[in-house]
Amino acid sequence: MGALVAGSVLTSRAQSTTAPTADPGPGLIGTTYSEVDLGTQRHEGHPRSVSDLGFVYNSSVVRSADYGFDANLSYDYLTGRGEGVHDFRNELLGGFTGYLLEPWGKPFVTVDGGWAWQRAGDVSRKGYVYTATSGVEFQVLKNLALTPFIEYLGEPKFYNHSLPIANFPDYSWDYGVKATYRIDRDWSASLTASLDQYRASDLGLRAGLSYHF
Repeated sequence: MGALVAGSVLTSRAQSTTAPTADPGPGLIGTTYSEVDLGTQRHEGHPRSVSDLGFVYNSSVVRSADYGFDANLSYDYLTGRGEGVHDFRNELLGGFTGYLLEPWGKPFVTVDGGWAWQRAGDVSRKGYVYTATSGVEFQVLKNLALTPFIEYLGEPKFYNHSLPIANFPDYSWDYGVKATYRIDRDWSASLTASLDQYRASDLGLRAGLSYHF
């Protein structure tokens, strides 16, 4: 009987010292959600403006009181017209996000890789694509998070200097900030603004709606 009591006390103490799972806050990092978003991007070359319809699934794989890891899968359909030619591209990417839980925010790094298929007029291309993104998610209000970020995009098989259209840069840096508002327990809305390295007028805007599981 004494051994059972002692075992119960030890179990109770062990449970009391276990770190609780951290509240992810109003942002998206460290949560499991699916998102649909719609964006537009201006850039040098043709087409000058590209529309982007995207879908994202993000899964919180590990989340402790100090750090966490997410896994994600995304699909984007990009389309635009330049010099009378319709240009479109499909992208499928997957990757991981590692982040820390600090009192002042969540510094993170995301690495994604995948494949893209592009067609502009009579020219078709396909190849691998990869991105690396780093930033910090800050909770600024009870239901609002801001996430400044920097992203590196590499697409070696889409070198378009010989094409008068479909001028997607093969390597580029993007800088931006994402605002996420938690509507309720299940839904959040986001707005992202970004600039690329080439021109200050190459502004990208993206609005998204997320459902949390």
